[in-house]
Amino acid sequence: MESIVKEGRVVRGFMGVNIQDVTPNLAKEFNLKENTGALVADVTPDSPAAVAGLKAGDIITQFNGKPVRDSRHLKLQVAQTSPSAKVPVQIVRDGSTKTFEVRLKEFPRNELASKSSRNRGDSDAEETLKGVTVGDIDARAREELKLPADVKGALVTGIDESSASYEAGLREGDVILEINRKPVTSAEDAVELSSKADKKGSVLLRVWGHGGTRYLVVKEGKES
Repeated sequence: MESIVKEGRVVRGFMGVNIQDVTPNLAKEFNLKENTGALVADVTPDSPAAVAGLKAGDIITQFNGKPVRDSRHLKLQVAQTSPSAKVPVQIVRDGSTKTFEVRLKEFPRNELASKSSRNRGDSDAEETLKGVTVGDIDARAREELKLPADVKGALVTGIDESSASYEAGLREGDVILEINRKPVTSAEDAVELSSKADKKGSVLLRVWGHGGTRYLVVKEGKES
């Protein structure tokens, strides 16, 4: 109401992070004692968060001096903060607590609608990873999936619906960006990193798809 009176429209704060809830499985992978806070899955280039120094994999635990319960709570806190306000953001990164000063901007209108497409690519498969078939991203797949130029990784070209990866939320058309926090730039990378990850019993994936970036925990060896 106040922003409508002052600006003639609703004005919301914008930080520039794609976030998700910290599930018990994710808390375990990130060595967190509690599954609270908001996990940063991606940071928008040149956004307030990027300028301040936030990175994918950070867990936001406080915003402007107040604790963050989950991703929805953080979204509300940011939206209700005035653009141009400079606020402290506390995060956990690699087990250490850090605080960044983030100067918010106004929420851009083009962020209100998803720009993703769920068309499916059909690039050639390179290898099968426990029910997951991956391939390199060729020009045709990039165009069909409308992949941004900066999205690089291994394209999921097929997935067994009875696999642990499918149960975790991985889908055909997703792009695997990281495996256990190591970057994936090709299908070959995905095969190599996945084979090394098998020994741990669980695999932490960072993937692009469904209009944004997210983390998934795949419990390898689990009967689905």
